[in-house]
Amino acid sequence: MGKNNRKGITIVCPSKGRCSNVKTISLIPSLVLIVPSSEEEDYKKFNPNTKVVATPPEVRGITKTRQWILDNYEEVFMIDDDVVNVRKNFENESPKSMVTDVGQILEIINETVYIAKEIGAKMFSFSRTVNPLSFSGHELFSHTGYMNASYCGFLKGHGMSYDLTMNEGEDHYISCLNMYKHRYCLIDERYSFLTDGNFKSLGGCNGQRTRESMIRNTMHLREIFGEVIACKEPNAVKKNVNIGERTLKFPY
Repeated sequence: MGKNNRKGITIVCPSKGRCSNVKTISLIPSLVLIVPSSEEEDYKKFNPNTKVVATPPEVRGITKTRQWILDNYEEVFMIDDDVVNVRKNFENESPKSMVTDVGQILEIINETVYIAKEIGAKMFSFSRTVNPLSFSGHELFSHTGYMNASYCGFLKGHGMSYDLTMNEGEDHYISCLNMYKHRYCLIDERYSFLTDGNFKSLGGCNGQRTRESMIRNTMHLREIFGEVIACKEPNAVKKNVNIGERTLKFPY
């Protein structure tokens, strides 16, 4: 991937309760940390070389935080604080498949932004592939599907907003809303942003994510979007599924 002069998108990282353990900074040092006002000083103390922006006290929870980000950044790429690797899915051999160069990671993001703009997409994301052997060289990009909030971008004119009644599952909601409003997106299947700590580590959304809330939000999503929302079932790749996890099955 060659160098270019395209202006980079603003990369923000919503974080809570992890001031001393923002793993994503090692991959993208130039990101902007978006944190609760009550934790602003702690984040600045532990991350002195990273820009820290505090949300107002009334902005509580990940969904309201993401909405605040949309309200304050016209074009933005949101990435979670527990991303530990970027992988080339078209490379089967590790460590060759891992992208370790900071500049190259930024270039991957900005090239995907460029492609998304060229095709008129208003949202973009990256592959959710866990096993690189699942990657198909005939499908470098997808234009429908679930866009994980852990690595998801919004472009000028998206005109969308989150359902603030939801304390999790906001990425399923916004993925469905994008398909309803814009009919397609851009998912770059060539690269995966790998996280570590979902459902188990301290901080983040794990304090609010419960089995009851996941079931409630899944039913809420189903009431809005119908059979597009389905309960996730174990498969060969992911044998352990949390009760309340859901999947999206778009008809096109």
